Amino acid sequence: MSILLTGSSGYIGSRLADRLDGHGAEVHGVDREPQDGNALADVTTGNLLNASTYEQTDLEAIDCIFHLAAAKGDWGITKEEYYQDNLEATRKLIEAGVEADVKDWVFYSTVSTHGPSHQPAGEEADFDPINPYGASKAEAEKLFHKLAAEDPEARILVIRPSVVYGPGNPPSTNIYRLIDAIYNGRFAMVGSGDALKSTSYIGNLLEATIFLFRRLETGVQTYIYVDTPVLTTGQLVQRIYRLLEQEPPAWHVPLSVAEPIAYVSDLAASVTGIDFPITAARIAKFNRSTNFDASKIRDIGFEQPVSNEDALRRTVEWHLRHEYGESITTPPHG
Repeated sequence: MSILLTGSSGYIGSRLADRLDGHGAEVHGVDREPQDGNALADVTTGNLLNASTYEQTDLEAIDCIFHLAAAKGDWGITKEEYYQDNLEATRKLIEAGVEADVKDWVFYSTVSTHGPSHQPAGEEADFDPINPYGASKAEAEKLFHKLAAEDPEARILVIRPSVVYGPGNPPSTNIYRLIDAIYNGRFAMVGSGDALKSTSYIGNLLEATIFLFRRLETGVQTYIYVDTPVLTTGQLVQRIYRLLEQEPPAWHVPLSVAEPIAYVSDLAASVTGIDFPITAARIAKFNRSTNFDASKIRDIGFEQPVSNEDALRRTVEWHLRHEYGESITTPPHG
């Protein structure tokens, strides 16, 4: 099978390319800033908004398009950029794929299309995004439903993960920032720590992707993927402290105290252009429950390969080894 993978140099995309290659697929990458990899047959440098990008790819020879390229972040991206990169780029990609008669699609969306929830929300939950990232992804999903309505032979898989992390995660990601702040003594627990946080370990997400890809059917199949059991922010922080062999603080900063400080940081960031570790959006996000239900994929036989405990341990161990030249010395379940 010949696969076109957009966002092939990203954290998820580069690792997904390896998995697909390992399962016998010929993977062709597309990225604005491509990185050559052994798993890629070739890679195209280009923006999905530009016709020249498609002119460089042989879509006629592609069996399936995996669409991962997207704008994502909690700082420095405008609403217009989200909609250009997440909605309009998807529209252009679908148009090019339809013209080349591509029938099979895999689209990485996000649980952010649903918005925050303390009760576990499943795939049937309404779209209720609270930021441009989630809103633009929700609109992009609608394009795939339109495609399915117009082409009864189209087979489309939509996957919605949450807080993807693991070894090699970029410094801009939430779990990386959290481990780094705790290790360097720059972490202060803001809020009570009872917010529920669904997460997706990279290895589990990739296995879920392959599992679902093998079961492609006509129409649109949508699946949330998150690990179980869901942890609270307090539990997540406690586990990281334990893995780093540090004593967690016995106190926390009330949200009402932290928010004004964060707004000052936001003001400084807008003036200096510096992405400060503390922002109002990050503090709000840390204290907002994002609880999602992935029982649908488990009901058809998927089993989570890596436990939450081992996933976090592997991530912290990678972080220590690659960032600080250290290693975990505690026993695996110590």
